[in-house]
Amino acid sequence: MTSQKEVQRQLGMSRGTANYRLARLLLFKYMQQAGADNCFRCGLKLETVEDFSIEHKKPWLYASPDLYWDLENIAFSHRACNSGAARQINKTKMSLRSVGPEGTSWCTEHKQFLSVDEFQKNSAIWNGLQRQCKECRQKRNKKRA
Repeated sequence: MTSQKEVQRQLGMSRGTANYRLARLLLFKYMQQAGADNCFRCGLKLETVEDFSIEHKKPWLYASPDLYWDLENIAFSHRACNSGAARQINKTKMSLRSVGPEGTSWCTEHKQFLSVDEFQKNSAIWNGLQRQCKECRQKRNKKRA
């Protein structure tokens, strides 16, 4: 049995990484042979495997997990075109999440919008505020103690 270290030494990478790269090379070759090598987004030819990505035509997240597995929903695109489309989707989700009266934020415990003054700051959250208001966080912290 070949050791992982020997595989890594010979290939210069782990077996998992090597398998992933080999599968991408094969898929890219077969995509070109089938004449399906135009970008779904911009329509230009996909020239290199490094610029090649697989994407979903219709977003499946927050819609249906069936769309993830639907091969008719799969397309090939340039990495830049695919990531640009993802940024547009994230902007849409962001605007949908932020719906509420101005100066308020959603408290996940109260299940309602409260004044932003009732929340502590958290730069890791999309709107810069904790998900629970100060009161709910205090109650939760007391239960833990």
